[in-house]
Amino acid sequence: MRLFFICALACALSSRAWTADKLTEFSAYYDASTNGISGNAERHLIKLGEERYRLNISLNAKVAGVEIGDLEQASELLYVDSQIQPQNYSYQVSGLSSDVESVSFNWDSGVALSADEDESWIVAINDHTLDELSYQLALAIDVATAHQEYYDYETVDGDTLDQLRFLTLGEEIVDTPLGRLRCVKLARVREEGSNRATLIWLAKDWGHLLTKIEQTSSSGLRIKLDLVNAIVDAQQVTGISP
Repeated sequence: MRLFFICALACALSSRAWTADKLTEFSAYYDASTNGISGNAERHLIKLGEERYRLNISLNAKVAGVEIGDLEQASELLYVDSQIQPQNYSYQVSGLSSDVESVSFNWDSGVALSADEDESWIVAINDHTLDELSYQLALAIDVATAHQEYYDYETVDGDTLDQLRFLTLGEEIVDTPLGRLRCVKLARVREEGSNRATLIWLAKDWGHLLTKIEQTSSSGLRIKLDLVNAIVDAQQVTGISP
């Protein structure tokens, strides 16, 4: 169960909705599925105050219509000078399995306090360090502006700093309940010899909104996340004409 939650959402990307000096609030809704387990996911970006935002994900998983677990993931962040600076991160799974994680950033001291249910660590951070959710927002912004082949990020993961890399594969049209969306396709770059794979599609015409994810685990389990509805900057997302 925890594998489903982690794989389905750890690589999920927040929609990018922004201008040079601010981010734009959004709400997006997804169907998730894997190996007989179905779920519904939501992603929201909410403005809390001047330069301060909250990005959150929630997922509810079911088997044969019976609820078996929930995931809640959130990042409070500042968006200053077109840069994301995470402040607090939380992750919680409940149901058939449970897990709790948190990260609190102290930028004046250059450290983050990272903790799970059993341990806590002080981790030295860099100016560009992000958390396991805010990097997703940074990636979507970079895809929209930098047009690079590779995108690299550093996140706090337990007692270490994790290095993430994504590769641009090109553009594709993706069919959704909202219509056909023009998307940028990316892949998570894994270590050599890894049999895990993650593909991601971001809608070009809607602020690089997360449209689709397909992930294959090391055991061959295939996980999918598909957009079913979304509102970006108070506008209903719609597809292009056939």
